[in-house]
Amino acid sequence: MITYTEALDYIYDLTKYGIKLGLKNINYLLYLLGEPHKKLKIIHVAGTNGKGSTCSLISSILQSDGYKVGLYTSPHLVDFTERIKINNKSINREKVSELLERIKPSIEKVTNTPSYGHPTFFEVITSMAFLYFFEEQVDYLVLEVGLGGRLDATNACEPLISVITHIDCDHMDKLGNSIEEIAREKGGIIKPEGIVISSKQYEEAYDEIKKIADEKNSLMYSMGREISYKVVKSDIKGVIFDLKGIYNEYKNLHTPLLGRHQADNAATAITAIEALKIRGVRISEKAIRDGLEKVKWIGRLEIIQNNPTLVLDGAHNPNGVKVVRDALKDIFSYQRLILVLAIFADKDYKKMIQILVPNADLIITTKAKSPRAAPPQVIAQEAAKYIEQNKIIITENIPQAINCALSNSQDDDLICITGSLHTVGEAKRYFTNKIKLKT
Repeated sequence: MITYTEALDYIYDLTKYGIKLGLKNINYLLYLLGEPHKKLKIIHVAGTNGKGSTCSLISSILQSDGYKVGLYTSPHLVDFTERIKINNKSINREKVSELLERIKPSIEKVTNTPSYGHPTFFEVITSMAFLYFFEEQVDYLVLEVGLGGRLDATNACEPLISVITHIDCDHMDKLGNSIEEIAREKGGIIKPEGIVISSKQYEEAYDEIKKIADEKNSLMYSMGREISYKVVKSDIKGVIFDLKGIYNEYKNLHTPLLGRHQADNAATAITAIEALKIRGVRISEKAIRDGLEKVKWIGRLEIIQNNPTLVLDGAHNPNGVKVVRDALKDIFSYQRLILVLAIFADKDYKKMIQILVPNADLIITTKAKSPRAAPPQVIAQEAAKYIEQNKIIITENIPQAINCALSNSQDDDLICITGSLHTVGEAKRYFTNKIKLKT
């Protein structure tokens, strides 16, 4: 059998086929594998920001009610296996190799069939995930969209519930130039006679989603409309909020996820759980409360150490960094804010820098190991529009940037490493290796 390293080499080599939006390839590949996706109970989650947190919350609640729950998310932060989990446990490496070995003949068949193309990286791993979750007989699968919705490989599924988290401008080269166009793509996960749950949206995004839901004769529940919640408290311990759901009212719900935006994600997750009742599934209030309490989602306002406090956040678009900026002000008390910034050049980095930099006392620019990374000099140049030049330090890589931040900080400072999930993944690897070296 092929090794895990060989399996990953094969999988990553597929990135040369690019991102092909469309369901033709994946449908054929899944057909050859016996259509495992049609035998799963799925909650399908699209959106720009908050998808991962919302998936994690839904999964945690279902587990708290005793179910075996599959969770498919992307990208991973440290290891590929994080993308495919059952009850919080990542798929093991041998299983990745075994699954790939088994589906390779089907990949070849799709490739060699006229009018089909070579399956892409995301199509192959999505097929592997569907097969794995079906064979492991999960009770539910919480499935995060990769990109967009309508033409994303995950949209081959027929979900019990479709969820759309907050929509904002991102991936505009693929999804469209306006909130309406992006909402139309994300709204493509809504199925005929379906149930759709929507987080708080800009008016124009809501209108698009509602239009699709009406056309498809789907039932829709939206935060701030049919569903309402109120943040009671947001601090270093998480968020406490009240919720008026589809059926029940909840007082003082608590999640350890940081930032008041997590109340919106949690309210969306609970509404998706309540909507299962329409499908004949009742989840107890105890499971909802326990699930919120036990949820873990790394790389989102994640505190890695204290004295100085060091926080990681994978925000990678203007709306995401705005949430981070507000949360840092709202939750933490600190003497100085030190920002470590590594952003991708294909993102709206100018706007991201404009939002983040004015609040900082020291900026350390750097870059992740990716051809998409913006040069640290470019980030520094942009940052100089909002902060004095002598408060900007340019570094070559993330380990160097972290060491620089730590050596320039006092115990009562706050260091925030942000700009992309890639950046956070590298930072986490750095700290994990540092801990290993100590032990």
